[in-house]
Parts: sequence; C-alpha cells; structure tokens
Amino acid sequence: MSQAEPAPSKAATPQGGSSLVSLLRHGFNYSLVPMLQRAISLVMLYFYADWLAEAEYGLGGLGDLLLGALVQLLGFNMVGAMTRFYFDHESAEDREAVVSSSTIALALLAWVVVAPLAYFSDSLASVFLANAEGVVRVYDVQTVFLLVMLTVPFQLTTQCGYTYLQIQRSSRAFAWVSLVKFTFELGLRIYLVGFAKWGVIGFFVPVLIGEAVTTLLLTGWVLWRTKLRFRWRVLRPMIAYTAPLIPVGILQLGLHYGDRKLLVLFTPEDALHEVGIYDMGYKLGFIVTMAMLGPFVQIFHPWIYGVKDPDEQRENLSRVSTYGILSMTFASLLVVLFAKQALDHLPEDKDFGLAYRVVPYIASGYVLWSVYHLSQIPMYIAKKNGPLVWINFLALWVNVALNAYLVPAYGFVGSGIATLGTFAVLAFLGMYVSERAAGIRFEYRRILATLAAMAVASTVALLADDAMESVASFGLLENLVTKTVGLLLCSAWLWLCVVDVQERSQLVTWVRSKLPGGGASSRG
Repeated sequence: MSQAEPAPSKAATPQGGSSLVSLLRHGFNYSLVPMLQRAISLVMLYFYADWLAEAEYGLGGLGDLLLGALVQLLGFNMVGAMTRFYFDHESAEDREAVVSSSTIALALLAWVVVAPLAYFSDSLASVFLANAEGVVRVYDVQTVFLLVMLTVPFQLTTQCGYTYLQIQRSSRAFAWVSLVKFTFELGLRIYLVGFAKWGVIGFFVPVLIGEAVTTLLLTGWVLWRTKLRFRWRVLRPMIAYTAPLIPVGILQLGLHYGDRKLLVLFTPEDALHEVGIYDMGYKLGFIVTMAMLGPFVQIFHPWIYGVKDPDEQRENLSRVSTYGILSMTFASLLVVLFAKQALDHLPEDKDFGLAYRVVPYIASGYVLWSVYHLSQIPMYIAKKNGPLVWINFLALWVNVALNAYLVPAYGFVGSGIATLGTFAVLAFLGMYVSERAAGIRFEYRRILATLAAMAVASTVALLADDAMESVASFGLLENLVTKTVGLLLCSAWLWLCVVDVQERSQLVTWVRSKLPGGGASSRG
C-alpha cells in the first residue's frame, strides 16, 4: 500500500481477518444448519414417498426447479454482486448503499416480472410445469405455479438479508435464522402434507410463508440498519457487472430445469411418473454437494474478496478450491455407493426405489458442477464475466443433445447421464477460461486425482447394484462387502494421493485437538 492510499478502516475488512482459520471456523457455522437440513430432508424422503404418488412428487420437483430457476434468473447474481462490490468501497455510507440499493432494486424487479405471471397462472401453469390432466389435478398444477410466483420475490429479498450477515461474518446469526426458518417450514410441511392431506400444495405453502416472514424480519432489519440508502452511483456498476450474468441465468435455467422438461417431452405417456422417480434420485444424488457448496461459497466469497494482495489471492483461490472439491467428493462417496440400500426402504408399492440407477451420475455430475462453480470465482474477481455466456450456451446445447439421444433409449437414467456429461463440459471450460481470463493456475493433478476416486466409486456402485439384480449368487452381503471395499480404497486414495504430507499432519493435529483431552495434551 502506498502512503497516498488511506489505511483501511476496521470496517473495510470483514471481522476475523483473512486467515484460513477464520474461513474454516465460519465455514463450519455456515455448513452446520444446511448439513442438518439435508440430513433431515433425506429422512423425510421416506415419508414423502409414502404420502405422495410418483406423479405428485414429480410435480413438486418441477415446482422446486422452477422456483430456483426464476430466483437465479431474476437476480441471484445481483445478490452475489453485493459481496463483490461491498469491499470496493471505503466509506460506511457507500457500503450500506450497496446492500440497500441492490435489495430495493431486486424486490422491485421481481414483483414487476412475477405479478403478471401470477395473474395469468391458470393459463401459464401447464406451460411452465406440465400438462398433467388425468395424472394429477389441474388445480394442483395451477396452485403450485401461483405459489412459486409469489415466493420468488420474497426468496430473493431473504437472500439479500442472508448475504448481509455473510458480509459481516455473522455466521452464528446466519445459522440461527436459518435453523428457525427451516424448523418452521418443516413442521408446517409435515402437518399440511402428512396430516391435513394437502398433497403437493402442502410442499409450497410453508416455503411462501417462511420466506415472507424472514423478509419482513431479517431483511427489514437490514434495510433499517443500512438506512434505506438508494444510490444510483453505487448501483450502476453493479448492474453493469451482472448484465452478462443475466443470459447466464437464463441458460442455467435450462441446465438445471431443462432435464425435467426434456424428460416430459421424450416420455410423453408416463412423463410425471418418470420425473418423480428421477427427482427422487436427483435429490439424493446432489444432497451432499448442495449442502456443502452453498455454505462454502457463502464464506469463501467475502473471505477471498477481502484478500488484497493479488498473488496471495490467486494462491488461496487455487489451494482452497482443491480443498472444496476434495471435501465434496469425499462426502459424496457414501451417497454414491449406498444409494440403493437407502432407497430400498421406500414403499414397495411405488417405483421410487428405481431411482438408485441415476444417483451415481447425478452425484458425480454435481461434484463436477462444484468444479465449475469454483472456477467462476477468479472471473468474478477480475470482473471478466463475459465468457460465462458462451460457456453456458455451449453446455446447454450439449445437455439438450444428450437428453434427446439418451432419454428415448434409457428413460430417466438417460437424463442422469446427460447431466453428468453437461457438467463435465462446464467444469473443463470453466477452468480453461478462468486461467486465461484471471491468470490463476488450478491444481490439476490433485483435482483429477479427486475426480478419479469419484469415478471409481460410481463404477463400483453401478456394477455391484446391477450384479445384485441379475446374478443369483451376488446377494446383499456381497453387494455391501464390495461397496465397503470400494469406499475404503477410494478414501485411502484421497488421503494418500491427494492430501499432501503437511496437510495430513495439520489435519491429524486439528482432529486430536478436538478430542476429549486433546487440547490439554497438546498444550502440555
């Protein structure tokens, strides 16, 4: 820093500094509630499979994807820009204006877009979700669409409130708000779906109420704290920064939402039934990556943006990206290998148990999605977002082509394979372009070694499960032994070939310090 530059104030750097220890501590707080949510959601799959038919569950999956896609399309990138631009300003007033201006702008945009869609929900529901006449009630399709439209603005403004807590490194407050919100929504959903018999509508009413209340309390408090400052001078560069990301959001609408619609298109006779089975496998397949990637990015963004030295920033980006991919791969091994055993406990009178066939493809695909997601961060830092448009455009065409070729032959499993292939293309292109746009060098050897473990685990799972179905002498015991050996070998590979000696030593020391008496012995 030159003498002409003012020394950054205490507020200029997030509380807790830029240390990796701080990143891990806050990351733990951010990941605790999402991991709990995913674990409970996994248990709840058994109840939903009993309470809902495959077609109803498929409609719920389409509604979930539509909600996430619209939130992404209408401004989730602006929420990310809050973190990026907050640290570009020195004055507290401008930083507050970053938060309040983007929150107000997002709320206005969202309501302007979804209000007419909600008004014409009766006509538009079958277009955006599915023409389910004779499978589920048309009223359910229309009501789900309306509830999704009403939820979108509240979810966007709730995310603004969460982002402010992340910027301030208020990870405990973030965790408590998330936990209370999740507990309320889960309790109401269990009552409405399981006891009041509202069916799939009972899935979405609690989400709408939870998002609206959180917006009122959390985001209302944030706007009060930031004094409702609206400054076009502050908002304009944020809009310019996110403008290239708008078509990216539209393209990712197709990447994350299109497989269900393509499954409906290419299996017209039993569309929602296929979507219901696929969505069960999809939720199980991406449960670990989504539980870990979101919290990881939530703390990683403000942490890495707070590192001002470019060389240190690039070094941290490369190393911590490897850690993130390694962690998500290791945690996904159990899901990949033992998905069939988990799904075998679903009601036997329904076909949800068949979803195990798609889990290895989805889980592997979402590990690759995490590679792509992390590869974007250097481009965000360099403010070179343009390449993301053609990357996602090409990936969408790959996704459509793969679905068109695979779904007619393999049904919902074809959609899973298409997802894996699409995210592989995204991961490769994201890292390739990011290196050239931002000058970062990813740790390719360690990342490829990590992905190799995921590929081996997926292959073991597919072969063992197929053998259990087709070979009389290969029963449950042989299946479990084969998968357990695969788990041990893949874990050993990650530990010995990906984690280096120094990292292993540090990790062992950290674990020992957390054991009863470990801290005292280490101090002694």
